[in-house]
Amino acid sequence: MGHSLLFLLVALPVSLAIVVIAANFFLNGAVSVAHSLSLPEFLVGSVIVAVGTSAPEVAINVSAVLGGAGDIVVSNIIGSNIVNIALGTGLAGLILSFDRARKEYSRTLWVGLLGALALLANTVLTANPGGSSHYSGLTALIFLVVFVLFMYNSIKSANADDDDEFDTDVPLLIAVVFIVLGAAAMAFFSRQAVIYAVDLSHIMGIPEAVIGATVVAAGGSLPEVSSCIAAARIRRPNLILGNIAGSQIFNVLGIIGLSGVIRPFHYSTILGVDIAILIGITLLLMLFIQVNKIRRFMGPVLVLSYGIYATYLVAVAT
Repeated sequence: MGHSLLFLLVALPVSLAIVVIAANFFLNGAVSVAHSLSLPEFLVGSVIVAVGTSAPEVAINVSAVLGGAGDIVVSNIIGSNIVNIALGTGLAGLILSFDRARKEYSRTLWVGLLGALALLANTVLTANPGGSSHYSGLTALIFLVVFVLFMYNSIKSANADDDDEFDTDVPLLIAVVFIVLGAAAMAFFSRQAVIYAVDLSHIMGIPEAVIGATVVAAGGSLPEVSSCIAAARIRRPNLILGNIAGSQIFNVLGIIGLSGVIRPFHYSTILGVDIAILIGITLLLMLFIQVNKIRRFMGPVLVLSYGIYATYLVAVAT
C-alpha cells in the first residue's frame, strides 16, 4: 500500500503493457533460437518457453515449502495450470485456429494429465481427519524422476522436419538475450502488476479474499498467458501447445516434485477440488485439439471455463 490512485492508474496498465512487449521479445527470441539451431517448435515451446515462463512458480514454491506453506505450494501450481490452459490457450484460440494436434503434443498433454491424476490420488489417499493431505519425499522423488525421464525422451526424439519455415534474421546471441531479458521482464513486471492491482482493489474497497482469488491467482500466470497471445499473433500454434503442455508437466511433476524433495509438506485436502477442475479443463483441451468439428468453439469455451472457475474461487473466498 502507500501508492496514490493516480500512480496506480498509470503504473498498472504500463506494467501490463511491458509484460506484453516482453512476451513478444521472448517469443521472437525463442523462434530465432529454433531457426538457428534447427530445433522443432515443439521442443522450443515445451522446454524453452515453458521453463522460462514458469520461473516465477519455482521461486514462489521453494520459498513456500521452506516456510512450511504447503497450501501455497499446491494451490500456486494448480491455479497457474488452470489459468494457462483456460486463459492462455482460450485467448489464443480467439485469435487463430488450431490444427489437429500432432502426437507429441497429445502425448505431452497425456503425461500432464496423468501427473494431475497422480496428485489427486495422493490428495485422497493421504487425507487425514484433520482435513490435510501429505506429500512425502518418496512421492516427490517419483514425480521428479518421471519429469526428468520425460523431458530427456522429448529432447532425444524431437524432430523439426514437420515444422513450418521460420521467418527471422535475428542472430543467435541476440535471440538468447531476448529470451533472458524477456523472461526476466515478464517475471518482474507481472509481480509489479499484481502488487498494483491489489493496491488499487484495496482503494476501491474490494474484499481481500476476492482479490486473492482473482487478481493474485491469475497474475502469477501473466508470463504464460502473454506468451500464448504473442505466439498467436505470429501464428505459431505449436509454440502455444508446447508452452501449455510443457508448463503443466514442469509445474505438476517438476516444481511440486522439487518442492517435496526439498521438504515434504502437508496441504489442505480441499485443494483436491481444484486439482479435479484442472483435470477437467485438461480433458476439455484434449477434446478440442483432437476433434475438428468442435475446434472453432475452443477459445470461447475455455475462456468461459476460467470465468466459472474464478466465480468458484470468489464464492469459496467469501
